Amino acid sequence: MIGRRYLSAVLLAGALLLLHFTPVFADGSIVGDRDDELARRYVPVFYFHPDEVFRPQPVDVILQNARLRQSRRLWFDVNVLLSLDPLDLWQIDTDPTFFLDVWYGDDGRSAFTNYTSHQTYYQQTLSPHAGGPPPTVYARVVRDEPFGTITVQYWALYFYNDWFNKHEGDWEMVQVILRGDEHPEWVIFSQHHGGTRRPWRSVSVEDDTHPVVYVAKGSHANYFIGDETYPNGLNVGTRRVEIMDRTGSADRTMPDVILLVDRETYLVEPDAWPGSEWISFGGRWGETAPQADFGGPLGPADKGLQWDSPYEWAMRQPLDTDVWYENRLRVAVNGPRDRDIRIRLTDEYGQNLAGAEELGNLAILHRDPPPGTVILAHIETRDAGISNLFPEWPDESGLPLCRYGECALGAWTVEATWPDADREQVTHMSFQDVPLDDFGGATLILDPNDSHSLQLGQFAVRAAIALEASELQITRAAWDAPELVWIGGMLPAHQVATGLLTAVLAGVLPALLYVAYIYWVDRYEREPKRLLATAFVWGALPAVLVALLVELFFDLPPDLIGAQALEALRLGMLVPLLQEVLKGSVVVLIARRYRLEFDDVLDGIVYGAVVGVGFAMTGNVISNLGSFALWGFAGLNGMAMAEGVVHSLNHAMYTAVFGASLGYTQWHAKREDHRLVPVAGFMIAVLFNALHNLLLRLLIGLTMWTVLVTGLGLVAMIVLALSALSRQHRCLEQELRGEIADELYRSVLAPGAVVRLMWATFRTHGLKGAWRARRLRQLCAELALKKAQRRAHPDKVALHRTIESLREQIEEVASRIR
Repeated sequence: MIGRRYLSAVLLAGALLLLHFTPVFADGSIVGDRDDELARRYVPVFYFHPDEVFRPQPVDVILQNARLRQSRRLWFDVNVLLSLDPLDLWQIDTDPTFFLDVWYGDDGRSAFTNYTSHQTYYQQTLSPHAGGPPPTVYARVVRDEPFGTITVQYWALYFYNDWFNKHEGDWEMVQVILRGDEHPEWVIFSQHHGGTRRPWRSVSVEDDTHPVVYVAKGSHANYFIGDETYPNGLNVGTRRVEIMDRTGSADRTMPDVILLVDRETYLVEPDAWPGSEWISFGGRWGETAPQADFGGPLGPADKGLQWDSPYEWAMRQPLDTDVWYENRLRVAVNGPRDRDIRIRLTDEYGQNLAGAEELGNLAILHRDPPPGTVILAHIETRDAGISNLFPEWPDESGLPLCRYGECALGAWTVEATWPDADREQVTHMSFQDVPLDDFGGATLILDPNDSHSLQLGQFAVRAAIALEASELQITRAAWDAPELVWIGGMLPAHQVATGLLTAVLAGVLPALLYVAYIYWVDRYEREPKRLLATAFVWGALPAVLVALLVELFFDLPPDLIGAQALEALRLGMLVPLLQEVLKGSVVVLIARRYRLEFDDVLDGIVYGAVVGVGFAMTGNVISNLGSFALWGFAGLNGMAMAEGVVHSLNHAMYTAVFGASLGYTQWHAKREDHRLVPVAGFMIAVLFNALHNLLLRLLIGLTMWTVLVTGLGLVAMIVLALSALSRQHRCLEQELRGEIADELYRSVLAPGAVVRLMWATFRTHGLKGAWRARRLRQLCAELALKKAQRRAHPDKVALHRTIESLREQIEEVASRIR
């Protein structure tokens, strides 16, 4: 009994303490409860375009498929976490260098530019229709005491922005502003880098409190009108490009609501706000890109004024009707009392027009006028009940009605636009100093086959007084535009040429430098240039083209190619296998067909590396050209191109390993080695390819291991080349001792001696002498290698004949430069 009394006392004291520190309103309601009630009362209703794939969902839709990465100064992006949940983001600093990268297991399918891959994966796995998270928005309630307002924000996260500026993650926002008495005044919709607003009375509302939002296809910008197009202009160089937002009216969606708080509130009491753990994350919600618009967006709390002072931000946004609908039929009346005007659009028989929106002193037809139809815009002042057009005229302003003739404070201006979609132009007309008060109204007659006129009077169609437009202007307008724009193609011709040349050279020049280095390394017995060119061209053209076809094949939806094939690709083994088969085939061809030129391990490394460099070069050129076409000069990002240059040596390393295994067999007589060693070398090359890619994806942070693995291709090429050179040097020392004259022996082996020999012969015998000196050294090296091969294959008669031929050539060339 005592224990129960003691427990009850403790619980009562805890409850009193909780009430003492819990903020409440004057009527006793708790702040959190009131916020939740307001958030649910005004939650918007979303309508989508019929072709829209994505829906607003909780942050888990991205987090469960993303890794956390960080952009590092003077280095490439590095991994921070390979799997995530909202609590992980709570522990991450607000440093904006962090970003989420949607990841499916390989670079091709996970690239933010691969919109088909993102669409397919989302539709099959993450969409609400596929069992993914339900449609959800994050609501935030802000009480702004200086302005005496309450702002309710609804933040919507979409998995992917599938518009012109394709990127992972897409935050959009709907905002409702209430007066202090919780009566709604304004609605503001986010649209790309800003937004537009409308007064509550001009917004479509369902069930008295839920504003209707029409979401644009792909971009997810929010608009007030459905089944409409919204031209968004973009300046590219000296050209103006129009890109369309398109809304629809399909799939009505009332999302779930999760209450959101600011970072400071969450950090003080994190357990009280489940679902807000991610709010402290200050990075980007998608992979970064050369142009900011193509990279993942910042989260809500990092949107600047939009988050910090939502009412102030909202009032800076223009009216929806001042920004959009320029290519629509519009009629507006401006004067001393705009709210005393009403306009209705009908055809010439008085029938209402489908798609017409009437907003008091403004009327808009949200579709092209029916062909050949005369349209009437009935304009009426708020008068003493003599209107047949508006039998009921509620007083929304609370001000006294203005009786006929009592409020004639000045003349009115009637402005109208007539769109012509066939000619892609709009006619703007203006009627100045119209005495609407004296006539009780007017009718604007818009006749596509005749001049437009404004007739005055209550029964305007029969009125004798008609006014012609005092101002008339025709402008161009956009009705349609491509959904994907290649910025590179919009630039002036000389800039396009410069960009294309830069993209090509950035891929070709490093490859040529690599090949020159490889050729220099093989300095004792250089390979024929025609064979090196064959290896390089094979890697650069046929191998890459076949590899690209395979990649495109696996970009198809899984139901077309089979789930097992797609899974094999994601395991990371199939692509390395195909790449090494394509690259290694030409090395096998050279080793088999030109046996006398394919002498040892170094020759295998040289041919394999040249093929790999050619393969990587074409890939880099294609990547650079694609980046320039998509983003212009911003796509030719120095760090991105440097990454391609560094990683191109990886392909050289993989195929060099296989080539080395083929070269190994030239010096070993065991027949089983001729089968097993190349097979083992090929498997090691494939394994290196797969494991190296895996390590690049799994390493965390910028560490010694990250640097080593990133530059592994360069390190491996240097090590392999130095090792093979050392082995060749020992071979020449052993095989040429006593075979050639001592002076010639020293010129072949001593560092720099061949240069001195060439210079000496040039002074005495000219260019031909210098060439013969170089040729002599080449013959000596080839003789040494062939003698080493004869030790391993004494039964090969062709080697004996080759050795004797080389001795004769050495004697002949040496005699000409003595």
